[in-house]
Amino acid sequence: MNNLIKIFLPALFLGLVFNACIKEDFDQPPVDGQDPGLTANATIAQLKTLHTLGTLNPITEDWIVKGTVVADDASGNLYQSFVIQDETGGIMVKIEIADSYTLFPVGREVYVKCKGLVIGDYNNLIQLGGFITDDGQLGNIIKISNHLVRGKKGTPPVPKVKKISELTFDDVNTLVTVTGVQFVLADTAKTYADPVTRTTYNRNLEDCDGVKLLVRTSGYASFAGASLPNGGGTLTGVLGIFRDDLQFLVRDLNDVNMSGDRCGGGVGPNPCAGGPVPIVAGVDEDFESGVNNDPVNLAGWTNIALKGSRTWQFKYFGNDDNTYAQATAFGDNANPEMDIWLVSPRIDLTEPQVLTFETAKSFYTHAGFSAWVSSDFQCDPTTATWLPLNATLAGQSSPDNAWIPSGDIDLTAFVGQKIAIGFHYVGSGPGGQTGTFRVDNVKLGMGGGNPPDPCNGVTAPTVTFVDENFSSGTNNASIALNGWTNDAVVGSRTWIYKYFATDGNTYAQATSFGDNGNPNMETWLVTPLVNIPGPMTLSFETAKAFWVHNGLTVWVSTDFKCDPTLATWVPLSGATIAGQPNADNEWVFSGDINLSAYIGQKVAIGFKYVGSGPGGQTTTYRVDNVQVQ
Repeated sequence: MNNLIKIFLPALFLGLVFNACIKEDFDQPPVDGQDPGLTANATIAQLKTLHTLGTLNPITEDWIVKGTVVADDASGNLYQSFVIQDETGGIMVKIEIADSYTLFPVGREVYVKCKGLVIGDYNNLIQLGGFITDDGQLGNIIKISNHLVRGKKGTPPVPKVKKISELTFDDVNTLVTVTGVQFVLADTAKTYADPVTRTTYNRNLEDCDGVKLLVRTSGYASFAGASLPNGGGTLTGVLGIFRDDLQFLVRDLNDVNMSGDRCGGGVGPNPCAGGPVPIVAGVDEDFESGVNNDPVNLAGWTNIALKGSRTWQFKYFGNDDNTYAQATAFGDNANPEMDIWLVSPRIDLTEPQVLTFETAKSFYTHAGFSAWVSSDFQCDPTTATWLPLNATLAGQSSPDNAWIPSGDIDLTAFVGQKIAIGFHYVGSGPGGQTGTFRVDNVKLGMGGGNPPDPCNGVTAPTVTFVDENFSSGTNNASIALNGWTNDAVVGSRTWIYKYFATDGNTYAQATSFGDNGNPNMETWLVTPLVNIPGPMTLSFETAKAFWVHNGLTVWVSTDFKCDPTLATWVPLSGATIAGQPNADNEWVFSGDINLSAYIGQKVAIGFKYVGSGPGGQTTTYRVDNVQVQ
């Protein structure tokens, strides 16, 4: 259960207690409200100047602020709170009643008598509350009529219209429409949240440039079980923030206008949105990196539903501690047909090799599974030419759940070409074509020929110096710098660019916070090889936030080529790295580190982060201003 639910449950109990005790008599103005005769003498922007992030600040000023409600708790995506906005900004108001939308609905003008209230923040989200609790938290406003006065009800402010890349800290707690967006393909088969377990989820929104934004939905929202749209368009809502991550809060499904074309054209999942799939030297995939029931999402692989909304899923079977890829139409009564493909990256076949894999079936109803090879696949299985593989596949006569080897499949006929292996499933829930099929241990080159080259023929380049401040990156994008290696050795997360609006700085960041899909995380950010012809020094800066463990170490290697797991690494001595005693977000200088011991060699500097979301090893680490010169 995530932090929001942990906070929600005790708050729900307290809400019931206080609601039973509070017996304030609220005036009942006409539907459109009436002018209370108050005059605002401060703006929301001025109010927020009283607050320092990470602290609680009682308000002693006799200020009255006027704002219009832009988000309420009618859909359940907010709880005991609403958001008001004026022409200078917005703020969240914490209130000790449930269903506060009956008093403060979207469009209602609200006058806030600020004296005696407290302004604070929850992980950088600025909030207005009523008091400081015994354990130092921001409590809700209890004496509501003493501080909140309702005015007229009208039309809420017009949303700001922005691209994801244009959003800043100043947009937090305000109404925004983001344009040219779509949910990432891996999320299009999911719902906004889980209404059964009441679990809140973050889903990933992206624009056509690949810039991403989290969309957060409570498991208590009335639309939690609604499917995410497959198309593209606009999304309206209130911008939030958690730590350094901007988050988007949809108020209800009227905010969603995403029935248009996705980036690249076509409604629904577009396999070519990212261009042709990559070319690799070989494949060795056991699907063990996946999370049970998640859509298969592997680098270079294509997983697409041509009919229906289901795709291939990771499936974990505890009896033999195995994770594999699975497709089934069982229980899918919402779609008349199902047609899905799981396609490998393109494989450069430079010499004779063989392909092997394993398949299994259960609850056989139809021959819904087939395996194919294509020499002209680019990104879309419907436009490729497919030839059936001469493979043994699990079928009607196979025992349920028994893994059937494909046999060694000779690919000599494709030498000199770039091929893709496609696993195709068709079925129909309503039509009873519901057999389940599974694929595992896809290997090319393991039954003969050459094993995959970990470097794919490319090694890190050699440079004469390094001077990197990461300012060229886009917030939340995976770091991609010429000559640098960014590799998730364990888990799926890599180092990302992070932009902090308060000081206008972009840096490299790694964290396992919120990564509950992977038991462990290990990710490396490695410089190009640096030629050391004479005395040179290394320096960099690090910072941490929300410390729980020492997750960052820095290393040097003289034999690194492309894969951190194949290099010999020596801990970098003499470097100062941010740790537990340092303040959150405080940049710590490494010192000038003498590299004279490596004169005449080529060295790579590796920044290694390890952590565990499920295990609570979630400290956030940052790196900036890396210089070797």
